[in-house]
Order: sequence, then structure tokens, then C-alpha cells
Amino acid sequence: MRIVVIGNGAAGNSAVETIKKHRPQVETIMVARERFPFYSACALPDCLAGWVERPQLFLKQVADYERMGISARLGCEVMGVDAARRTVTVGSENISYDGLIIASGSRAIIPPIEGTELAGNFVVKSVSDIDAIMAYGPRRVVVVGSGNIGVEAAGALAHQGCEVTLVEMMGHILPRNFDPELACRIQVLLEREGVAVFTGEQVCQVKGGDRVEAVVTSGQEIVCDTVIWAVGVRQNVELARQVGVELGSLGGIKVNPHMETSISGIWACGDCIESFDILTGEPTLSLLWPSARRQGEVAALNCLGRQAEYEGSLDVVVEEISGVVLVSIGWTSAGLAGRDIEVLEDYGEEWGFRVLVVDDRIMGFQSVGVTASVGVMTALMKKRMPVSEFWSLVKHPVLAEKFWWFLPARRFLNPGSGTI
Repeated sequence: MRIVVIGNGAAGNSAVETIKKHRPQVETIMVARERFPFYSACALPDCLAGWVERPQLFLKQVADYERMGISARLGCEVMGVDAARRTVTVGSENISYDGLIIASGSRAIIPPIEGTELAGNFVVKSVSDIDAIMAYGPRRVVVVGSGNIGVEAAGALAHQGCEVTLVEMMGHILPRNFDPELACRIQVLLEREGVAVFTGEQVCQVKGGDRVEAVVTSGQEIVCDTVIWAVGVRQNVELARQVGVELGSLGGIKVNPHMETSISGIWACGDCIESFDILTGEPTLSLLWPSARRQGEVAALNCLGRQAEYEGSLDVVVEEISGVVLVSIGWTSAGLAGRDIEVLEDYGEEWGFRVLVVDDRIMGFQSVGVTASVGVMTALMKKRMPVSEFWSLVKHPVLAEKFWWFLPARRFLNPGSGTI
């Protein structure tokens, strides 16, 4: 039996590791466009800040693939797939397969506006991106987009002594993860790090001769020598589309809970797929490491003929700014728009939290400066435990101590006591 895996990210590596764990004798070929061995994409901003040395990014060395019995074709492009003949074309070679796993990932978006072709425009998606940014030597930086990558990149470059401005089109930073009530506190933390933050402004143009000299937004012109684009990603589905694999409504490869695509013998996993949200059951693009790892495992097990199902995606984001931990689990109020939401919240001088409840289920949790029992909260949300049962749990003395931060608001969880 021969399995070909396309992609060398979290999902692809999880897939090949699972294959070798359960069926070490299976011939396993990995083909990846990047020439680098497996590395932690999550740690790229830390490397940019200087907190992580470049060699520490790598989770595998080239020799590790050979040791595991994996034929790794790094720096190679898949030119095409013939699903009827079950072959993959790599360069001039046609490689036959019994099972194909597509883990082609995603790529960072740079919007088609004037000036993005100038030297000094970058994204933060790969080791090559970090190498290029550091070689360029930025001093005055505009980061466009305040999602996880944008906020982390802004903090990293400020730590390196750069003058950093963060520009966000929406009304507050981290709009996909936090409601305005907590986002405003996070903005204060960023500003303490030396990052200037402007929200509600759209970048319209990048000005310069051969190199970046300024960014023009809907409200101002900002002098800079570097622009970091962190406005989102697009799924790498060109190969899947070419072979005739069905795509989902959000643009990712459509898969079932077994990670099977619409074509027999082809599975898919990771950033390139459209999975489903564990809380709502709705289609989602989950771009987080744990989701990719689990999807890769499920794809590999089913490719081997075993039965495994993906439980669904739950986005859990943990950040740290100025020593303060930020946590977001599940949905924001904006993401739950149109539903009847009960908001349970409380704030202290150095901490705050919001719990979003819909139909007696916790659908979103956000906190600043709160780390106690966040793992328990994640588990309860995954199990979709009713809030009424959660109320009974937090009354237990042991859990009450762990959920110290929740106690001022627990009356709102007491059935019959009313809600905020």
C-alpha cells in the first residue's frame, strides 16, 4: 500500500505520523512546495521578536523523515492529480497511490491595492517571510489587520525597537475573537508596548518609489518603510479544484467527518478544508494548530481503513501581551448575531471576562487576565454542557475555588435569579 500526502504543515505531518504509528510498513510519500522541514508556524512572530531562535522553529530535521520511513519530496510542486488512474504528477514523475491526503494549507492575502508591489510589503506565514523581513531591516512599520498574527507581529516588531502602527478596518482589534468590551482593554496593553493603534480605518494605498514610504488610510497618511499584511488567508484549493473535488460554501475543500472528499480515495485536512463548528454544526474554516493535527490524524486513520470521525472544530486562542494572558474560545457576539444571547460578564481592575450563552449552552468565552479553569471551560463547551448543569458544578467548593473569577457573576447562572 502507498499513501501520498501533499503538504508538510501541522495536518500533513500529523497524517504521516499517524500512518507510521499504526501501519509502519505502508509506503508513505510526502510532497511539499516549501523546501524547509516541518516547523512551528505559531512561533514565527516569536522568532521575529527574537524570543525564539530560528533553529528552534523546526520540529523536524530532514533526516527525521528518513528515520521514520517517509520519502519526503521537499521543495517539489505537485503538477496534477489523475483521480481515475490514482496518480500524482511531481515534476516529470507520475507517482501512483492507493490513498491520497491533501493538506495543502493556506496562503496569506495581500489585497490588490496600489503600492503592494513595492519592496517592503510582507506577510508573516512562513520561515521565508521571517527571513525576508529580518533581512530588510524594518524601522517604521505599519501592520494592517489586527487578528492573531497582526497583533503578534506588531508586538514582536515593537519589541525589536521598531516604530509600529497597527491599522484595523473594523471598530475594534481582534474582532474575530473578542467583543469590544474586552478588545478595548487589549488595545491598552498593546499601546503600553509602544504600538499605536487605529481602528475603523481602511488602507487605501501604499506610497513610494521603489520601496515603501507611506501608507494611506481612509483617515490619514502614515510614514513608514515596511508594511506587514495580516488581513487573512485564502485556502490552497487549486489542486483540488483541478482534480474535480467539491468545494464548500466558504471556499475550502468540502469533507465529511471522516475527512473524505467527494472523490473516492482522496482525503483532505488542515487549513485547506471546510470543516464544521462543534458548537453550531455550521461550516467553518478552522485555521488553528489543534484542529489541523486532529484532522490529519482522522484522515490518515480512515485512509488506512480504520474508522475515525472528526468531532468538530472549536477555536481556542491564547495570547499574551505585557504578561497578561488573553483567552478566546468559540464565538463572539458578532458571530452569534441574530440569536438570543445572554451575556454573563464581570470585570476587575486587572481582569475581565464575558460568557455568551445561547439556548442554555455556552457558545463563547473571552477573558483578559484570567487563566484559572480555562481548560475546564473548554471541555465543558466541547461537551455542550447546559448552563444549568454548569451552575451546579461551580457551586462545588473545589470548583468554586478554581472558578474564583466567575463567582461575582454566578448569580446570573442561577435558574430563576434573572440574567444580565
